[in-house]
Amino acid sequence: IIMNKILKRVAAGILTGGKSSRMGCDKALLPYRGETFLAHLAGQLDWCDEILISVGRTGGEALAPWGTLVRDELEGFGPVEGIYQLLRRAGSPYVLVAAADMQRLDRTFLRALAAALRPEDRCLVPCWGDLIEPLCAVYHKDALPYLTEMRRAGVHRPRALFSRLPTRYVDLAALGCGPEIMENINTPADYDALLEQP
Repeated sequence: IIMNKILKRVAAGILTGGKSSRMGCDKALLPYRGETFLAHLAGQLDWCDEILISVGRTGGEALAPWGTLVRDELEGFGPVEGIYQLLRRAGSPYVLVAAADMQRLDRTFLRALAAALRPEDRCLVPCWGDLIEPLCAVYHKDALPYLTEMRRAGVHRPRALFSRLPTRYVDLAALGCGPEIMENINTPADYDALLEQP
């Protein structure tokens, strides 16, 4: 029952606003297992209170069937802008942010990450040793004032937030998986390798 109460306070925020320059096309719309990257990830997050999709200042209309579009205001600012806008728009106090090109993420892992939240956590970030993954992490709305400062200062890296807010790192092994679950699909070679996996 306690877990259900926590999970009902978490919105999903899917980051799709990158330029996909190395892939050469919109990664969110790449075919995968009979659907698109975005549709697949949205399906893994359908237990969340709401699904928000972070997009650039223009475009993205083709992504609307899988969630509520949330537009960037600052051009080319990166994931800090996406996380900021997702938190502003969310009706829930927490947003589980995930990048659309992380196609190894599954429902079991994502639910376990959200369920690991403690009341004092304002950022909950998966790690594997010294490696951390800010683009698959849980953020609280209390991050908004700090993200506002970062935007004004031109800070583009989300990890700069973690020294400013109560942040806890949770080891992937404690969530029952290894670092491969955080794999990003950035290039055509990455995509081909993903399609070859069982």
